[in-house]
Amino acid sequence: MRRFVLLLGAGLIASAVAGPMKIPEGEPSANITIPDKWTVKTVGEGVETTSPDGAVHFLVTPGERKVAESMGEVMRYIRATGGMTVDPASLKRDDGKLNGMDVKNVSWNAKDKKGEMRIRYHIVSMPPKRPLLLVSWASPEAEKKHERELKAMLQSFKKI
Repeated sequence: MRRFVLLLGAGLIASAVAGPMKIPEGEPSANITIPDKWTVKTVGEGVETTSPDGAVHFLVTPGERKVAESMGEVMRYIRATGGMTVDPASLKRDDGKLNGMDVKNVSWNAKDKKGEMRIRYHIVSMPPKRPLLLVSWASPEAEKKHERELKAMLQSFKKI
């Protein structure tokens, strides 16, 4: 498994192979374990990973203090890369915990040229630092197929 350390202080992202890891200078915020076979690319200050079949996308990115603006930026990115239309009436919100951290969950149904999609945001409070957004988008079938990997990534997410 690859480990990605999200560094918020300088807006840098450092990655390391699992095992002994030196944390670069700066102020690390959290880490997450990505499945070995998933592709990974840097997107702005964040990291996007995609399942081997290209059916599931998972993005981890720092948010701004005004989380709605960050969510809007991510939604524009998703629409631009996936050509999706979002059903605003399908909006669902709830508060919860993720590995002991406060999290706001927000989701929508959407459509792309292939059919039905789901977009899920997990907004993790990281006081006193900026919040982190964990965002996934996939068809319901792809979500089910990769449920184990998605759960494992969320369960691996930890504050540093």
